[in-house]
Amino acid sequence: MIRKAFFEIHKWLGLLSGMVVLIVSLSGCVYVFTDELKDIFHRDRLYIEVPENRHRQPFSLLLDNARNALGSDYEITRSEIFPGVDRSWIFRASQTNNKAVGHWNYYSYYFRVYVNPYTGKVIHIEDSKNDFFQLVLSTHMNLLLGPHIGKPLVGYSTLIFFVLLVSGLVLWWPRKWKVRTVRKGLTFKKNAKVKRFNYDLHNVLGFYSLLPALIIAVTGLVYSFDWVDESIQYMADGGKKADKQVIPESTPAEVYNAGILDRTMTKLLADHRDADQFSLRFRDDKLAPLDVQIRLKKSRTHLFAWYYFDRNNGDLLLKYGHNELSGGAKLRSMNYDLHVGSIGGMSTKILAFVVSLICASLPVTGFFVWYFKRRKSVKRLA
Repeated sequence: MIRKAFFEIHKWLGLLSGMVVLIVSLSGCVYVFTDELKDIFHRDRLYIEVPENRHRQPFSLLLDNARNALGSDYEITRSEIFPGVDRSWIFRASQTNNKAVGHWNYYSYYFRVYVNPYTGKVIHIEDSKNDFFQLVLSTHMNLLLGPHIGKPLVGYSTLIFFVLLVSGLVLWWPRKWKVRTVRKGLTFKKNAKVKRFNYDLHNVLGFYSLLPALIIAVTGLVYSFDWVDESIQYMADGGKKADKQVIPESTPAEVYNAGILDRTMTKLLADHRDADQFSLRFRDDKLAPLDVQIRLKKSRTHLFAWYYFDRNNGDLLLKYGHNELSGGAKLRSMNYDLHVGSIGGMSTKILAFVVSLICASLPVTGFFVWYFKRRKSVKRLA
């Protein structure tokens, strides 16, 4: 009776969420290797020829050049700076409407300006709203419907997928632990016909991918629902609600001081020569400090240092990094790397790709398991 109930839950929830799971999983397969693919297809804008003197222009000058290239109608909101000597620097300009429906309505505009830090020359202006890799990310996050509608749809479908993984394990579990029954759930039958081969694809691959698929699903749910995020951190903190990091305020200023920007970035580049990337955000709040997040190692967002400076005088207001984190906060900092598989380098990226591909196959093979059973029932009735 219990097994039959799980079967019905598994069947109907699978049919309900299958299309979303298929799209999200396939887009996830591509997104796993976004950095590697960009290195190939966007190489002309990401990499530059290194001059002999290796003298970079002041950050404020590069920022002004990016602003002038876009025009006064667009506001620079973020910058990515690379200590690597052969990398261009990127300045983002974006404006969004959180209530809008559809990807192209959500982004009023979204540009990336690639600048040569040695010459100050603008290399390329990318319309990121229509960039392939941004479209892949938006498809993965909200099905190109925008966060207002698409994010909950993806979130609840992922929650259903989590239930499907758990119910799938219950259905896979042998009634009797005999060699023959266990082997049936772990191996493909030789010379199987289409119906049995499809069943084995669903059953066997589903079992082997279960644990990493659960990790991908849960880390995805962290981005979809605050209650999942908070619950996981609560459990990781031993059933206690940990204090969140308090961000200090800057002395008030309408704009960022150009001299402070230049001195701050020069010092950080000297202090973190071996880092992978700096992310600097420009905020509208006149009390918001100048904050710079430093990713210390390529494709490892959980290895970081974060600085907050007064936007007027450049005083250091706060610095913390991954070494200061513990429990839920540390686990939360690892969420992205766990989700995309970069936590262990290329090997775990490949694992995440394969598992995402299997996850994409499960709704398809599951549909045909249902279809073959339904066709058999119809023939009996006839």
